[in-house]
Amino acid sequence: MANQLETLFKLQRLDTLLLEKQKTIEKYEAELAERRQAIAVCDARIEVQAAARKELVAQRALAERRISDTLELLKQRRQRLQKVRNERELRAGQEEVSSGQTELSEAETLVLELMGKVEEMEATIELAKKERAGLESADHRQVSETAERVQKLRQDLATDRDARDVMAAQVEGGLRKKYELILSRRFGLAVVEVDDTGCCVGCHVQIPPQTLIEVRKTGAVRVCPMCQRLLFIGGSDPETAPI
Repeated sequence: MANQLETLFKLQRLDTLLLEKQKTIEKYEAELAERRQAIAVCDARIEVQAAARKELVAQRALAERRISDTLELLKQRRQRLQKVRNERELRAGQEEVSSGQTELSEAETLVLELMGKVEEMEATIELAKKERAGLESADHRQVSETAERVQKLRQDLATDRDARDVMAAQVEGGLRKKYELILSRRFGLAVVEVDDTGCCVGCHVQIPPQTLIEVRKTGAVRVCPMCQRLLFIGGSDPETAPI
């Protein structure tokens, strides 16, 4: 059983390494996702701005059409004004011309406002496109390097997992299940050494002398009375090791 505990202790080191590599992969993948998200957000903003510009251009076109129609209407009104036959028709014609001129002025003002808004929106879109290009350009090399790191780590992880399976197969099934249960509950630390003072390295509580004797002399599977982790004493002479 002592050899089993030693194998579990080595297995735990390998499990810790596997966990570290998995966390590193997740960290790199999160960075990649963050970069892609930044570009996606920029794309969405450009799309919204482009739609807004399209709407402004459509409004400007309607305003320009209104100017054209008003000019034509004013022309007709001025022509009619030249053919008036009395004072009443003259005043009515002048009011129509005045009203048309007011409409024309309002339409021209609106066109100028819309032209300014379109120009502002186009400038905003251009800045957003430059920002996107900058993100893509600046991140291209980093993304490529990070992707390569992730690929290499995945390959290493697969190799280490194969080695882990081989090592785990050397441990008796019941003990392995106990180890894996404690490992999941104790933050990746299931097997702990006992230090030179006879304390559990996991929680630093003093281990009862009788428990230490059993572990040293027989390799019995015993757990820390406080943290319930498996106790392991490695590289000690059973006759001289401290109790």
